Amino acid sequence: MVGGRMSRRARRHFKKIQRANTKYTLQEIASSIQTDLDKRLLSYDEALMLGNMIQNRADQVPGDAIVY
Repeated sequence: MVGGRMSRRARRHFKKIQRANTKYTLQEIASSIQTDLDKRLLSYDEALMLGNMIQNRADQVPGDAIVY
């Protein structure tokens, strides 16, 4: 599921995604990933991979809200 190498920050977000149990939490994580990308603390590829993981996790979490 996790490909290649990830930075420490990306691994931290990945662990948060795995532990998330609400869509609101996933939304907060997505926002922090966007912030880190804007600050260039994450690469575009890492942010894209984490975004895909968020979408997969959102499908597993109950509820019908959309995660942006």
